[in-house]
Amino acid sequence: MSYEPSLKGSTAVSHPTRVASAREKLLTDGNLPDNTVRSVIEASWQRCVTSQVDPLIAKRALELSGEELMGIRRQHRELLSASEIIMREAKELLAESGTIMHLVTPSGMILDYEGDPDTLELANNYSLIPGANWNEQAAGTNAIGTALNIGAPVQVHAFEHFCENISRWTCSAAVIRDPFEKRLLGALNISGLKNTLHDYCLALAISGARRIEGQFAQLKLAKRDLLLGTTIDHFASSGNDGVLLFDMDGKLVRTNAMADKVLAARGIRINLTPYNPILTLNSEGAYTPEQDRALHQIDQQWVQPVTHQGEQIGYLAVIPLPARSSQRASGNPTTIPPPSKSTGFFRLVGQSAPFLKAVQQAKRVAKAPIPVLLQGETGVGKELFARAMHEEGPSNTGEFVALNCGGLSRDLLASELFGHIEGAFTGARRGGMIGKIEAANGGTLFLDEIGEMPFDLQPMFLRVLQESEICRVGDTRPRKVNFRLIAATNRDLAQEVAEGRFRMDLYYRISSMTLTVPPLRERTGDVSLLAHNIFAHLLEQHSGDQKRLSKPLLDLLEKHSWPGNIRELGNLITAAFFLSDREELGPEDLPKDFLAANLESHEGEEVANPLDFAEKEVIIRSIREQGGNLTKVAKQLNIAKSTLYIKLKKYNIKRA
Repeated sequence: MSYEPSLKGSTAVSHPTRVASAREKLLTDGNLPDNTVRSVIEASWQRCVTSQVDPLIAKRALELSGEELMGIRRQHRELLSASEIIMREAKELLAESGTIMHLVTPSGMILDYEGDPDTLELANNYSLIPGANWNEQAAGTNAIGTALNIGAPVQVHAFEHFCENISRWTCSAAVIRDPFEKRLLGALNISGLKNTLHDYCLALAISGARRIEGQFAQLKLAKRDLLLGTTIDHFASSGNDGVLLFDMDGKLVRTNAMADKVLAARGIRINLTPYNPILTLNSEGAYTPEQDRALHQIDQQWVQPVTHQGEQIGYLAVIPLPARSSQRASGNPTTIPPPSKSTGFFRLVGQSAPFLKAVQQAKRVAKAPIPVLLQGETGVGKELFARAMHEEGPSNTGEFVALNCGGLSRDLLASELFGHIEGAFTGARRGGMIGKIEAANGGTLFLDEIGEMPFDLQPMFLRVLQESEICRVGDTRPRKVNFRLIAATNRDLAQEVAEGRFRMDLYYRISSMTLTVPPLRERTGDVSLLAHNIFAHLLEQHSGDQKRLSKPLLDLLEKHSWPGNIRELGNLITAAFFLSDREELGPEDLPKDFLAANLESHEGEEVANPLDFAEKEVIIRSIREQGGNLTKVAKQLNIAKSTLYIKLKKYNIKRA
């Protein structure tokens, strides 16, 4: 998991009058009194002096025309796409606090902004608008330029700005990095007049930047999957050609089995490690082979763009084997290796489209070092997904530690989560206790029902995520931790935030990547697969049994709505397994409350389907058990006597 550096020294704003005097002295005689401003501000001021930034600049002149700005936005379209939902969701909060949000490039150029309409209008007078450059060399000390310079979050307030004209403002910025390559993508900034200084502004900038990183990773992985899917026919029919697939960054995505041989035959020596940057692209994203010595022998006609719905998503190089080697190579047809299978994901059972989509999404984000929020109803298997992601993720060498935040008192949850030292409270364990967070150090922490976490514990947990350190209950000594967080909930956390029951900053922090595990009722055809899988585990544990599931039983299970999802199915199969003494389990072996619910819910449906057969068998069995007493039969099946008469007629069942 990626963590923020310590924010100490970057948020504790100094007294405004003292700061203004210190800046005046620096500009007048070049000296700065000791301990008058924060170290991060002092270092930035010194850089501004060295770069000869004009502290009296009245207004930033726009460096880009509208057409030029459109070109810059096209170059950063992936960053803009990743930030779109985050900026839109923050609009209401920004309006309430009188602040605005900026998305900027690595060079400090503002790409987009959103927020309070009045503040946006005021920002025009200060060039806090798209097209303006706010790096330190152009605009002096400010949160955007300084954060980009030091590569860490920073808040700049009032007279801490180097240029006098923007001393009315306060701003908070956090950098945005590519989650995979760690390269700088830009920054997210929140600005407002100096009276809008709030601690949460920097926290919101940080959490927003992390969410953008998560969205960026998700979009990038989806594009690579799309790229692979679009070009699969080329790999399947490549014959003796060498095939190399590149993404839009010129990085290698995939090669076929002949690529090494073809390149070697042409005297080309390059590293074919996946995602190694190989192609050189010009500013328009076009392949320019003359700029890359390693590929100077690749004819430009062999490289073709890969498009999807009119948009270019990559490049495909199909390189023929030289003629002198064609005969020798003819006996070596191209083979495609089978896809690798993760043990964790392979354990997940199902073949329905919603389930497979969720699995593919989980596979894509498993390797990304960012928090993941799993959403889904109770019993859908969120922990199974979390375990699978752990086993295929970057923290798979460490432990998978799970904790359910629901059903525990506030103090017990704090102790379980953070641990405690000896004597921390009455009943504290002798010698203290390590908490789940520490136990997950180097591995994955899975927090189920995170929406149940008490509100006053949430900032404590958020601090752990921000500072990468923890203090046990009753202790003051911080301990460094590094873990991957996967959280799960069956609640609508966005609604919980809106109603004040869950902190917005924590929500943004844990929801960098959000995945939804579908309910069982939406997984057509998966119930039988799951039932067989559960039954197989029971048979394995009780090897003396030779039981099997009948088709009528499976057909009945497929018709059920499963409000309790996989957990309900597992409990039902387990109960039938142990309660029945027959080799083939039928509908009549299922619990009576389940049968009664299904009989009632399917009243009035057409005859002649597997469910009807199951209903008929259950009714006949009940009549036998009750000696033909229909009043007792209706009571046993928990249905109205009139309903029972309808079903007797429907199935042509005699009373005795």
